[in-house]
Amino acid sequence: MDNAIANSHLSTRVHRTLDDMAAIRQSLLAASEAPIDAPNQHPQCLDLELAAELKSVVDALRLLLWAYIKALSAKSGRAPAEVLNWYKMELAVEMLRGVRGRPALPEGCISGFEQLVTETLAATPPKQRIQ
Repeated sequence: MDNAIANSHLSTRVHRTLDDMAAIRQSLLAASEAPIDAPNQHPQCLDLELAAELKSVVDALRLLLWAYIKALSAKSGRAPAEVLNWYKMELAVEMLRGVRGRPALPEGCISGFEQLVTETLAATPPKQRIQ
């Protein structure tokens, strides 16, 4: 299989995964917004076992991202740390663009996203984190 076809398959798989993640997010948001005593609500399978599985998926995605960064760094002739720093900067710029125009949180408040990231990092063993 040539490189263009392999890249096309990879791109298709990534887009499929992103679509799946968006659907999961929407399901979780809908479950969290629905009243507990809603008449037509189906029982949700939200439990600690599912949370552990979701964490495993996140860990696997983190490892895939690191593998991608290593491959990208090899292709560009740059060190993985340099590519990772560039990626972090891109994320920071996108986050700042998203925050532009929104009112600031009161001092001492932590955003839901920041709290989620902090809790996720606290639950991840240090040797498995991407530096």
